[in-house]
Amino acid sequence: MNGTSERRPGRHLPLACSLSGLELAERCGELEEIFNGCLRIDELDNGYEFLFPGSAERAAGLTEFVVFERGCCPFFVFEPEAGPIRLRVRGPEGVKGIVAEMLAGRTG
Repeated sequence: MNGTSERRPGRHLPLACSLSGLELAERCGELEEIFNGCLRIDELDNGYEFLFPGSAERAAGLTEFVVFERGCCPFFVFEPEAGPIRLRVRGPEGVKGIVAEMLAGRTG
């Protein structure tokens, strides 16, 4: 078992981040840096897909992002693939609004 089945859409988890207000404010600055190099954002029915350059540095940064976000926002479902890095952030109804808010001002 790969351990991802508990994160699949349909599992009812609250759409709430576990970070405190100060931690969340700090994280928003980190998110801006992480998503600064995003090449493309595609809207999905239940989230977004992000296209990043396929560099080792970018892959490492995105891996750290996914690990961190799984801890504070377990309702997200992440799907990185090989080649250019495609990051899908999906989840139950309401997730798209959360992601859009996280990326406010960074649409492309």
